[in-house]
Amino acid sequence: MRWAVISADGELTQHDGHLDWDRVIGIEGKARVVLPGVAVAGWVNDIGLLDPKNYPRNVVGSCVLATLGARVRPYAGPVVFTGWNPRTEIGPLPDPEFLDTVHGDVVKALAGQTPRELSPSWAEQMREIADHVRTAPTPGITVRTVRLP
Repeated sequence: MRWAVISADGELTQHDGHLDWDRVIGIEGKARVVLPGVAVAGWVNDIGLLDPKNYPRNVVGSCVLATLGARVRPYAGPVVFTGWNPRTEIGPLPDPEFLDTVHGDVVKALAGQTPRELSPSWAEQMREIADHVRTAPTPGITVRTVRLP
């Protein structure tokens, strides 16, 4: 199976073969990041933001996810990309070159440049998202009690 990962330091690598979720994402479990309108899913550590020592915030990965339609928010640790089909769920990454392009555009924008095919306002928006990822407070956990009849 073809899959890709953006490490917490922003490096994108593409892989073929078995995806060992525990080794790549972490033993705590994975959470799917919904990317509407594309045949791709993003995956992050389920508790990554609550354990910054082991899962630092992934600025580049968070910006790539936002570019692909995810909610704008900080994501922590490695970000994994696989193919996604609502009927069959996880599958191979359909177009690895597309992810390379998006990643490259985000890296250029965060370096203060404007990617050739995109507008200066898009590049500025990426820098604003990156600032948000770096500075947003860590979300809390809400525990609710349920009374059974």
